[in-house]
Amino acid sequence: MKLTLVHNLEDVLKRAWSIRFLALATLLDAAQASVSCFSGSELVSAPTLSLLNMGLALAALFARCVAQQGVTAPAPKGDA
Repeated sequence: MKLTLVHNLEDVLKRAWSIRFLALATLLDAAQASVSCFSGSELVSAPTLSLLNMGLALAALFARCVAQQGVTAPAPKGDA
């Protein structure tokens, strides 16, 4: 199986909710790691952080499966 980028990658990166949810999950992880590393304390308990990240990941999975206006476009003619 050959991995190829989608033909409208720029639109997907700008408009897809799945990208936004995954970016939020990444920022949440980075914030938690940096705060606990530099201050020695936790802003949010580990179970709460895990649940928040799981929720964002599930939202991203759902968002990636549904058609989104401005993101989902028909493939150019001749592409398989």
